[in-house]
Amino acid sequence: MLRIKNDFYAKYLDTDGRFWEVKKGIYRIQVEKRKNLLGFKNYDEVELKDKMFIDVSKNKISSAYRVRTYCNYKEGKYDLSNIADNTVILFPDLETKRKIGFHIYNDNSVDVPYDKFVTEVTDVWEERTPIKGFKFEEEPIVYLKKKGVWLVEH
Repeated sequence: MLRIKNDFYAKYLDTDGRFWEVKKGIYRIQVEKRKNLLGFKNYDEVELKDKMFIDVSKNKISSAYRVRTYCNYKEGKYDLSNIADNTVILFPDLETKRKIGFHIYNDNSVDVPYDKFVTEVTDVWEERTPIKGFKFEEEPIVYLKKKGVWLVEH
C-alpha cells in the first residue's frame, strides 16, 4: 500500500525519518522498524512497536524538510491527506473546489476507494520544502506516479 508523507522529515546517516525536537537542540528521528540501523532504539510503547527512533543533535542532521503529498485525480489537484480503511482521503485545492462545485470555504474531503484511486490517479508527487535553520539537500519534487506510470510500490 502507498505510504503518504505529510510531515517534517530529516536525513541522518542516509536514513530519512519523521522528526521533531524533543528538547532544546535534540531531535528525535523516527523510522519504520528494520534491522541494522546503527544507534536506533525500539519504543517501549505497544502502539509504536513497528517504529524505531534515535535522538540526535542538530549538527548530525544532514538535511531537513517538510513534505506535502499531492495528486492529480479526475482533472483536479488534491492534497493527498491519508489512507485509512482502504479509502484514500483527498482535499481539493481552490481551483478544483470550484470545478467540482464545492464552496471555497468547504473543507470536506473527497474519499476514494484505494483500488479505484491507484488505477485512476494520473500523478502523485511529494513537494519538499526547506525548514529554517537546517540544510536542505533534497529534490524539491519527487514523483511517485507520473503520467499514469507508478514509480514506487503501491
